[in-house]
Amino acid sequence: MSRDNAELRRILSGLLVSEVPIMAVTPMTTGFSNDTYLIEGPDLILRLPPAAGAMLDGHDVIGQAQIYAALGDTPGAPPVPRILLVEESADLLGAPFFIMGRIAGESVSDIDMQPWFTDASDAVRNIMCRDWVSAFANLAHLSPLVVLGAPISPEDDLRMWQRFADGAQCPRLADMIERLLRTPAPISGEPAVIQGDSKLSNLMWDDYRISAMLDWEMSLNGDPLADLGYMLYLFESDYHAATRAPKLPGMLKRNEVITLWEQVSGRSAQGIIWHEIAQIAKITAIIAEGSNMLTTGRSNDPKLAYFKQNLGYYLGVVGAMLIGAGY
Repeated sequence: MSRDNAELRRILSGLLVSEVPIMAVTPMTTGFSNDTYLIEGPDLILRLPPAAGAMLDGHDVIGQAQIYAALGDTPGAPPVPRILLVEESADLLGAPFFIMGRIAGESVSDIDMQPWFTDASDAVRNIMCRDWVSAFANLAHLSPLVVLGAPISPEDDLRMWQRFADGAQCPRLADMIERLLRTPAPISGEPAVIQGDSKLSNLMWDDYRISAMLDWEMSLNGDPLADLGYMLYLFESDYHAATRAPKLPGMLKRNEVITLWEQVSGRSAQGIIWHEIAQIAKITAIIAEGSNMLTTGRSNDPKLAYFKQNLGYYLGVVGAMLIGAGY
């Protein structure tokens, strides 16, 4: 981290009007996504562009604040943090930033799952899993948000990730994406809101119920099958293992996820394999870029060693799914 936490506290103390003084500004998450800080005292959240440099060209930090604000004003949208301050100038903190209210609860870690989740009963995890799937399935009922721009077709979205794979020096992935693009994407209906990163850890939980949906950096207006396809990669299939959380007792199986998504969204998941492959290709493109950043010396972040180590596995999954699905 290149930012001075004490200096952040000094500047924000002069900026925020609060009955509770700022005791400290401490980093919560940092890296290649937006940096997140806890403003201790008034109990607020500060978000800035990553000091390490962004890996993705998703919605910038101001765009994300606008998305949160739009969702907060949209009936039927999932709960999101309340935006309190948006500063588009870089004059104060060296970068644009926004401040939002802190949401009660905690997310389930991707890596080190907390005891409150792992030690919960199977029945509790089953309810949480159903709430997870339902939360993203419900987005299918949200009409496109103006702040997200014109709807994007699944093919155009995948072409963007194909260009990303090219930039990451991964021609094997770009070629596999081209194979998938030879077949039109199945469509479930009219465009709706897509969160773009529908994993369990992007939900906040308070007393085992969802208190917020976070991280809208890759959101767009498009076909909701994209969020289902992304989610399904986390559950075991003939081509890949489950990730950590879905392996635990009580969590739904792949076919149960699909059935529940159809029931809640009111849409058919027919042809979901195209979208699952597309979303795994997106994940693989991000991993390829992380590996490329390490290889080319643009970053020495030790976390990227895991990207490089696992790139071959992800490429193998995409290839096997293309063959298995007949693409």
